Amino acid sequence: MFTPLIAPFMKLIISQVIFFLLVIISANAQTFQGSAGPIKDDGTISDFVVDVQGLSPDSLTPAFGLKSVCINLVHTWVSDLDIRLIAPDGHNILLASGLGGDGDAYMNTCFEMDAPTHIINSWWPFTGSFIPFSNLGNANNGQDGNGHWILRILDTYAYADEGTLLDWQLTFGEQAPAPDVFGSSSLPICIINTDQNYTIPDNPKIPGTLKVIDNGAGQLNHLTDTPSQEMNLAIEVRGSSSQSFPKKSYGFETKDDIGDDLEIDLLGLPKDEDWIFYAPYTDKSFLRDALTYKLGNDMGRYAPRTRFCELFLNGDYQGVYCLEEKIKRDKNRVDISKLKETDIDGDSLTGGYILKVDRDSGPESYFVSDFEGTDTTGEIRIVYEDPKGPDMQPEQRAYIQGFYHAFEHALYSDDFKDEQLGYRRYMDVPSWIDNFLVTELGHNVDGYRLSTFMYKDRDSKDSLLHLGPLWDFNLAYGNVDYCSCENIAGWTYNDSGGCGNTPTWWPRLLEDPYFQDELKCRYKELRETVLSTDHILHYLDSMAVTFNQIEERNYAKWPILGIYIWPNHFIGTSYQEEIYYMEDWITQRLDWMDENMPGICFPVAVEEPTNQALSIYPNPATQSITLQFPESKSSLDRVTITNLSGIQFLSQQVNGNQSILDISQLPPGIYVATLITADNKTYHQKVVVAR
Repeated sequence: MFTPLIAPFMKLIISQVIFFLLVIISANAQTFQGSAGPIKDDGTISDFVVDVQGLSPDSLTPAFGLKSVCINLVHTWVSDLDIRLIAPDGHNILLASGLGGDGDAYMNTCFEMDAPTHIINSWWPFTGSFIPFSNLGNANNGQDGNGHWILRILDTYAYADEGTLLDWQLTFGEQAPAPDVFGSSSLPICIINTDQNYTIPDNPKIPGTLKVIDNGAGQLNHLTDTPSQEMNLAIEVRGSSSQSFPKKSYGFETKDDIGDDLEIDLLGLPKDEDWIFYAPYTDKSFLRDALTYKLGNDMGRYAPRTRFCELFLNGDYQGVYCLEEKIKRDKNRVDISKLKETDIDGDSLTGGYILKVDRDSGPESYFVSDFEGTDTTGEIRIVYEDPKGPDMQPEQRAYIQGFYHAFEHALYSDDFKDEQLGYRRYMDVPSWIDNFLVTELGHNVDGYRLSTFMYKDRDSKDSLLHLGPLWDFNLAYGNVDYCSCENIAGWTYNDSGGCGNTPTWWPRLLEDPYFQDELKCRYKELRETVLSTDHILHYLDSMAVTFNQIEERNYAKWPILGIYIWPNHFIGTSYQEEIYYMEDWITQRLDWMDENMPGICFPVAVEEPTNQALSIYPNPATQSITLQFPESKSSLDRVTITNLSGIQFLSQQVNGNQSILDISQLPPGIYVATLITADNKTYHQKVVVAR
């Protein structure tokens, strides 16, 4: 990541005249020179101060206020830099972040609101006048302009590159930009303030506060409204490649007044203290992750629940964010047993564990599969997610490694199809099928090889390895331009294998007719409910309506519609075009999967009623159904509910000519209700559970 500096000081001398011309705004302009020096490369901020004194008039307004910020700096990888202006009253104004790739300078760069070009549409050395990411006019809010102004620079990629701020200037003058007017939002408003307005780093978490304004469904929210929730937090930047984007995602913990973890039902989600503010940036629909998690939950699987909001950070509007649950062991999330430090033998040793196929995070954070993936020169790393590897006892790491290795050895053995000797002894087949179907629907380029979670409970509760929860689909549904995953056709388990080291579980599983047939039946069932085209398009359309006007505000802040953001395959010129593209892509993808899903689904044999038909209402249903029987029944009669594969979910004795069944715990899908009378007559009726 090192690039030599290209004669930066010679550039400075040659262009100095241009720089001073740029900062001369009017005869009444007042310009102040700031301090300069090296830019830290240790993950901490570098603050460069100008002490503004004698400003006249001293109260900043659009009549006379901040007009321009000009900088000269050199750095061996400028896209690592997050550059902000901090006003005396604490307003945090983002000038530029994540721009310029491996370029080496911001040279004679001036940020002005009346500039002809936004900084995002330029390239290093960014010479000229550009619109910054945040409105300079937010400083012209009536505050006293005299005091300490700070140019704050954070090198987001520590210990890799060097740089120096050569000089910088603030210019105040007449006809200055006005502050933004927020108005109201139909989404909740989340307001984060960090101590001393610090720029949020990758690590460690820094303290701050969070206020939530949420007046409830159907009500508008205003910045002046009384917060519905207030709390302390500790927050850091999160993500991998997404950290290079100007719009950052954050991981945070909610805290009480003395700094201890505070479980809270944030925005109505189940109580916890670990949360994520996900920043949709490359996903211009905002919806790819949220759609995926909704599908997972609708299928009866746990997936992170979400709530959208508009976020302010240190007084600066950040746009649309998605509050997400963090994947962890919890009764409201991945509901498995808690593995304690003392659980080193017996049944307690056997669970619970959360693992994932992903990049590792250092020593003792992972173990290696015994089998090659699609990249035979590399290794597949299985990461300890919860508990983390360094927090586990040697016996615990040894147990879960041994269990996982036994699973894969059974999968790749000659007896892999055998119910007792093969993979089914270790693997929860239904969860693996559901994960497969959603990953394939999204044609997720990161599928199976990254962010692929799995978990195991104690043997006394559930001895099988479950695949899930679903995670990280921002590059799915046609939002990628590599490895063929933008295409409607093709299987992800093949295509993602060309992008990295993907486990070869799926080709092996699909050699088993049992797995194929179970897959086919589940897909057929879901296509009439959760994965129906209408169900998915209804969600996307309704969310697009929710974002009406809000998306305009987001894309005024981040003007990326109509331009390529890595790795967009489609580049819509409007938000609605992004939604239409996604809907059309999903519709065609489902059609392709209809034609290419392997296996044969043998329908459950349904006998003709021996008398009049069994009546069920409502149907489809969500929470309960009422069964009306053809004649009065005795207490020896029984009703069963099975899926299309014949697996029984409910069994209940009935008496009289009708009965009510609670179906609230059934996953959405198609079922068969069967009444078996004391004299062995049977009555059947299809039941659709939809949520």
